Amino acid sequence: MNTNPIRMCRLVKVGMYLLSLWLLLILIVVNKISVDVCFQCNLASWDELKAIAESNYLPLICVVILCISLVFYAAFVRVIGGAKDGPFKIVEMEDKSADHLVFLATYVIPLLSFGLDNPRQIISLSIILTLIGAIYVRTNLFYANPTLSLLGFKISTVKFDAVGGNAPAGMTVLIAREDFEINTSVNLVRLDKNIFFARKAISIKP
Repeated sequence: MNTNPIRMCRLVKVGMYLLSLWLLLILIVVNKISVDVCFQCNLASWDELKAIAESNYLPLICVVILCISLVFYAAFVRVIGGAKDGPFKIVEMEDKSADHLVFLATYVIPLLSFGLDNPRQIISLSIILTLIGAIYVRTNLFYANPTLSLLGFKISTVKFDAVGGNAPAGMTVLIAREDFEINTSVNLVRLDKNIFFARKAISIKP
Protein backbone atom coordinates (compact mmCIF):
# COMPACT_ATOMS: atom_id res chain seq x y z
CA MET A 1 0.00 0.00 0.00
CA ASN A 2 2.81 2.45 0.79
CA THR A 3 4.00 2.21 -2.80
CA ASN A 4 0.73 3.65 -4.15
CA PRO A 5 1.07 7.13 -5.66
CA ILE A 6 0.27 10.23 -3.62
CA ARG A 7 -2.91 11.79 -5.05
CA MET A 8 -2.77 15.25 -3.43
CA CYS A 9 -0.46 17.53 -5.39
CA ARG A 10 0.86 20.73 -3.84
CA LEU A 11 -1.45 22.93 -5.91
CA VAL A 12 -4.55 21.16 -4.57
CA LYS A 13 -3.17 21.53 -1.03
CA VAL A 14 -2.89 25.29 -1.61
CA GLY A 15 -6.50 25.25 -2.78
CA MET A 16 -7.56 23.37 0.35
CA TYR A 17 -5.85 26.04 2.43
CA LEU A 18 -7.92 28.69 0.66
CA LEU A 19 -10.99 26.56 1.40
CA SER A 20 -10.09 26.53 5.11
CA LEU A 21 -10.33 30.35 5.12
CA TRP A 22 -13.99 30.45 4.10
CA LEU A 23 -15.20 31.76 7.46
CA LEU A 24 -12.60 34.51 7.54
CA LEU A 25 -13.28 35.56 3.95
CA ILE A 26 -17.05 35.60 4.40
CA LEU A 27 -16.77 37.71 7.55
CA ILE A 28 -14.48 40.16 5.75
CA VAL A 29 -17.05 40.48 2.97
CA VAL A 30 -19.89 41.04 5.46
CA ASN A 31 -17.92 43.59 7.49
CA LYS A 32 -16.35 45.54 4.63
CA ILE A 33 -18.85 45.55 1.79
CA SER A 34 -20.42 48.93 1.10
CA VAL A 35 -23.29 48.87 -1.41
CA ASP A 36 -26.48 50.90 -1.32
CA VAL A 37 -29.49 48.73 -2.09
CA CYS A 38 -32.25 50.38 -4.13
CA PHE A 39 -35.09 48.30 -5.60
CA GLN A 40 -36.66 51.15 -7.60
CA CYS A 41 -33.48 52.63 -9.09
CA ASN A 42 -32.32 52.27 -12.67
CA LEU A 43 -29.53 49.85 -13.53
CA ALA A 44 -26.12 51.21 -12.62
CA SER A 45 -23.93 52.49 -15.43
CA TRP A 46 -20.43 51.14 -16.12
CA ASP A 47 -18.93 54.17 -14.38
CA GLU A 48 -21.10 53.56 -11.32
CA LEU A 49 -20.21 49.85 -11.31
CA LYS A 50 -16.53 50.77 -11.54
CA ALA A 51 -16.91 53.16 -8.59
CA ILE A 52 -18.65 50.43 -6.55
CA ALA A 53 -15.87 47.96 -7.39
CA GLU A 54 -13.15 50.44 -6.42
CA SER A 55 -14.80 51.12 -3.06
CA ASN A 56 -15.27 47.39 -2.42
CA TYR A 57 -12.01 45.99 -3.75
CA LEU A 58 -11.32 43.98 -0.59
CA PRO A 59 -14.69 42.16 -0.54
CA LEU A 60 -14.30 41.51 -4.28
CA ILE A 61 -10.88 39.94 -3.72
CA CYS A 62 -12.40 37.72 -1.02
CA VAL A 63 -15.22 36.65 -3.35
CA VAL A 64 -12.70 35.76 -6.07
CA ILE A 65 -10.69 33.67 -3.58
CA LEU A 66 -13.89 31.93 -2.46
CA CYS A 67 -14.70 31.05 -6.08
CA ILE A 68 -11.17 29.75 -6.67
CA SER A 69 -11.40 27.60 -3.53
CA LEU A 70 -14.61 26.05 -4.89
CA VAL A 71 -12.71 24.95 -7.98
CA PHE A 72 -10.08 23.28 -5.80
CA TYR A 73 -12.77 21.65 -3.68
CA ALA A 74 -14.17 20.13 -6.86
CA ALA A 75 -10.64 18.84 -7.62
CA PHE A 76 -10.44 17.37 -4.10
CA VAL A 77 -13.80 15.61 -4.54
CA ARG A 78 -12.51 14.14 -7.80
CA VAL A 79 -9.34 12.89 -6.07
CA ILE A 80 -11.21 11.14 -3.25
CA GLY A 81 -13.56 9.52 -5.74
CA GLY A 82 -10.91 6.85 -6.40
CA ALA A 83 -11.07 5.11 -3.01
CA LYS A 84 -10.71 1.53 -4.28
CA ASP A 85 -7.70 0.04 -2.46
CA GLY A 86 -8.58 -2.56 0.11
CA PRO A 87 -10.62 -3.57 1.89
CA PHE A 88 -8.66 -3.11 5.12
CA LYS A 89 -9.98 -3.70 8.64
CA ILE A 90 -9.57 -1.08 11.36
CA VAL A 91 -8.16 -2.52 14.61
CA GLU A 92 -7.38 0.72 16.49
CA MET A 93 -9.07 4.10 16.18
CA GLU A 94 -9.07 7.58 17.73
CA ASP A 95 -11.41 10.40 16.76
CA LYS A 96 -9.52 13.55 15.71
CA SER A 97 -12.41 15.69 14.49
CA ALA A 98 -11.55 18.29 17.14
CA ASP A 99 -8.50 19.17 15.00
CA HIS A 100 -10.91 21.17 12.84
CA LEU A 101 -11.67 23.42 15.81
CA VAL A 102 -7.99 23.66 16.77
CA PHE A 103 -7.11 25.03 13.34
CA LEU A 104 -10.07 27.42 13.45
CA ALA A 105 -9.27 28.72 16.93
CA THR A 106 -5.52 28.90 16.41
CA TYR A 107 -5.19 30.36 12.93
CA VAL A 108 -8.49 31.77 11.65
CA ILE A 109 -10.34 33.45 14.54
CA PRO A 110 -7.34 35.55 15.74
CA LEU A 111 -7.09 37.07 12.25
CA LEU A 112 -10.53 38.62 12.69
CA SER A 113 -8.93 41.19 15.00
CA PHE A 114 -7.28 42.91 12.01
CA GLY A 115 -9.02 46.22 11.33
CA LEU A 116 -8.27 46.22 7.58
CA ASP A 117 -8.96 49.95 7.49
CA ASN A 118 -5.80 50.91 5.61
CA PRO A 119 -3.41 49.32 3.08
CA ARG A 120 -0.76 48.61 5.74
CA GLN A 121 -3.16 46.40 7.73
CA ILE A 122 -4.27 44.59 4.56
CA ILE A 123 -0.65 43.94 3.55
CA SER A 124 0.15 42.68 7.06
CA LEU A 125 -2.79 40.27 6.95
CA SER A 126 -1.75 39.08 3.48
CA ILE A 127 1.78 38.33 4.70
CA ILE A 128 0.48 36.42 7.73
CA LEU A 129 -1.95 34.40 5.59
CA THR A 130 0.87 33.58 3.16
CA LEU A 131 3.14 32.37 5.97
CA ILE A 132 0.37 30.29 7.53
CA GLY A 133 -0.42 28.85 4.12
CA ALA A 134 3.22 27.86 3.55
CA ILE A 135 3.25 26.04 6.90
CA TYR A 136 -0.17 24.50 6.17
CA VAL A 137 1.04 23.02 2.87
CA ARG A 138 4.50 21.91 4.02
CA THR A 139 3.15 20.14 7.13
CA ASN A 140 0.20 18.51 5.31
CA LEU A 141 -2.44 20.10 7.52
CA PHE A 142 -4.92 20.17 4.64
CA TYR A 143 -7.00 17.53 6.44
CA ALA A 144 -7.50 19.79 9.53
CA ASN A 145 -9.81 22.01 7.54
CA PRO A 146 -12.80 23.58 9.36
CA THR A 147 -14.67 24.03 6.07
CA LEU A 148 -14.41 20.28 5.41
CA SER A 149 -15.99 19.74 8.82
CA LEU A 150 -18.92 21.94 7.80
CA LEU A 151 -19.19 19.88 4.60
CA GLY A 152 -19.52 16.67 6.63
CA PHE A 153 -15.96 15.30 6.64
CA LYS A 154 -14.50 13.67 9.75
CA ILE A 155 -10.92 12.96 10.87
CA SER A 156 -9.58 9.96 12.78
CA THR A 157 -6.28 8.20 13.33
CA VAL A 158 -6.42 4.45 12.82
CA LYS A 159 -4.32 1.33 12.66
CA PHE A 160 -5.18 -1.46 10.25
CA ASP A 161 -5.01 -5.22 10.54
CA ALA A 162 -1.60 -6.14 9.11
CA VAL A 163 -2.69 -9.61 7.98
CA GLY A 164 -1.78 -9.95 4.31
CA GLY A 165 0.97 -7.34 4.50
CA ASN A 166 -0.70 -4.88 2.15
CA ALA A 167 -2.36 -2.52 4.67
CA PRO A 168 -0.83 0.89 5.53
CA ALA A 169 1.74 0.45 8.29
CA GLY A 170 1.45 2.14 11.69
CA MET A 171 -1.04 4.86 12.64
CA THR A 172 -2.56 6.69 9.68
CA VAL A 173 -4.89 9.67 9.32
CA LEU A 174 -8.27 8.95 7.76
CA ILE A 175 -10.58 11.54 6.21
CA ALA A 176 -14.12 10.27 5.71
CA ARG A 177 -17.75 11.28 5.39
CA GLU A 178 -18.94 8.18 7.21
CA ASP A 179 -18.66 7.07 10.83
CA PHE A 180 -16.23 4.20 11.42
CA GLU A 181 -15.73 1.85 14.33
CA ILE A 182 -13.15 -0.75 15.24
CA ASN A 183 -13.46 -3.79 12.93
CA THR A 184 -15.00 -1.65 10.19
CA SER A 185 -13.67 -2.55 6.74
CA VAL A 186 -12.77 0.37 4.46
CA ASN A 187 -11.48 1.10 0.98
CA LEU A 188 -8.79 3.75 0.71
CA VAL A 189 -7.20 6.29 -1.59
CA ARG A 190 -3.80 7.62 -0.57
CA LEU A 191 -3.73 11.42 -0.37
CA ASP A 192 -0.29 11.85 1.18
CA LYS A 193 2.40 9.87 3.01
CA ASN A 194 0.16 8.67 5.86
CA ILE A 195 -3.12 10.42 5.03
CA PHE A 196 -5.97 8.57 3.33
CA PHE A 197 -9.57 9.11 2.34
CA ALA A 198 -11.77 6.15 3.30
CA ARG A 199 -15.13 4.67 2.38
CA LYS A 200 -16.88 1.78 4.02
CA ALA A 201 -16.32 -1.55 2.33
CA ILE A 202 -17.79 -5.03 2.62
CA SER A 203 -16.87 -6.45 6.03
CA ILE A 204 -13.94 -8.82 6.23
CA LYS A 205 -14.79 -12.09 7.89
CA PRO A 206 -12.55 -12.91 10.87
